[in-house]
Amino acid sequence: MKIFMILFSLISTTLISKAWIKLKPLRNYTPTEFNLKKGIEYLEVRQYDSDKKYKINRQKYRVRFPIYRTPLKQLDSKITRQFRRIPPNISNKTNIKKLSICASGECKTTIGNGFYINDKGRMGYMNEINDVVGFLGTIDTPAELQFVLWMNNKENGNYYKKTAKGYEIIIDYTNNIANFGKCGKFRDKALIDYSGKIVNYKTLKYDPNYVSCIRY
Repeated sequence: MKIFMILFSLISTTLISKAWIKLKPLRNYTPTEFNLKKGIEYLEVRQYDSDKKYKINRQKYRVRFPIYRTPLKQLDSKITRQFRRIPPNISNKTNIKKLSICASGECKTTIGNGFYINDKGRMGYMNEINDVVGFLGTIDTPAELQFVLWMNNKENGNYYKKTAKGYEIIIDYTNNIANFGKCGKFRDKALIDYSGKIVNYKTLKYDPNYVSCIRY
């Protein structure tokens, strides 16, 4: 049975590599590999560490995956100072959330907001995934596909192919922390439409014996 599973995996990977297009990890894409909507100069996601009640320090945050036509440092200094002072909008509708790295037996949740500057110098924030993704307009680059997955707390995609209604994406990953779900090796499949919505997501293969579980 193990030999059969290994052969099946090799054949499956070979077929995917020929029929599908390989994706890079999100961190390896540059800002120029995204297409912002007309009129938007700059977009970023800020992550704030929170406690169990989602209370955050509004002054401390990490900027993740800035996307721009014009780098922030090249914009008017008055605009950038004002931009950096915009507070986040944290409410029960906020769904841009990520689990941070666990350390010393504790795991914290990070809460995200999207912030933008348009070509008139106006700026604002967003606390829902569909609003942030909406600033990319039609999803039409590999970088944007990976960004959509990241915004929805999914792992990086490995391969994609274009369809009439959007994109199919194959996602291979392992999980060895029991607190974050089942442990093992996974192959998932996501369907993302051209507006950036994940319309379907399912697990194609699951091997529970691939890794040993860590529990906090």
